[in-house]
Amino acid sequence: MEMTPANREPACARAASNPPTTRNRFELGALGLAASGLGLTLAAHGAPPLYVSGALVLVGAWLLYDGLRPWSRSSFAVTPRRLSRDGEDRELDELRAVRLELYRPGPWRRWRPALMLELAHETWPLELSLEGWYDVWDCLRELRPDLGLPDWRRHPPLRKLLARHRRYGVRLPPGVVVSRPGTLGLGLAAGLTAALTHFFVVPALGPAAAPWEPLIGPAAVGLAVWAWSRCCPPRLLYVPPRRERPVKSGKGGA
Repeated sequence: MEMTPANREPACARAASNPPTTRNRFELGALGLAASGLGLTLAAHGAPPLYVSGALVLVGAWLLYDGLRPWSRSSFAVTPRRLSRDGEDRELDELRAVRLELYRPGPWRRWRPALMLELAHETWPLELSLEGWYDVWDCLRELRPDLGLPDWRRHPPLRKLLARHRRYGVRLPPGVVVSRPGTLGLGLAAGLTAALTHFFVVPALGPAAAPWEPLIGPAAVGLAVWAWSRCCPPRLLYVPPRRERPVKSGKGGA
């Protein structure tokens, strides 16, 4: 078992963040540049209203920043007597309650699901984007059964989060299988929508559609993709059973 530096106590479980790979950063940056370039091009030609071009530029700048910004590393550990988060230690007996809710780490960051750990004088978020959050969850259930923390494998709200893990940024536990809408059907729906829009919708709108023509097609395709995802949402197919492991109990017994 891994030892925590603070007290040399065996760790029951650990969770840590995995910064995006160079490829992910490049994809975000390229998408940001493309969106900003499209907005600037539309603004130069005066096609759509200025606020549409401005929105595209702002979205592109945000994506570019997200790809280039330094990503902080976060770590979490649980031992039979202590909680550790980014080098800070607290006694496990200080844990008063736990709850699953949406959490935003900063004003410019998106909301994400986290297990909020209410300590005596502060609250620590265990974000579900961390690799190993599921092990920490299981360990807390074993060490502090008095908190009433449910099994994440059978908890309906968490099962919904697992099915929509890409939308909420949840790290899938090992062995969990999620089905997603088929890419073939999605591609056919997007292609058919683009063709119908180009050959029927735009001509039917007449000259009034000319300034908006660069945006009508992408908007229609985006609407088709959204409708397809609503009609065929991802489904949670399989969650592996819990493996029993002996853990020394903290407060409340085993």
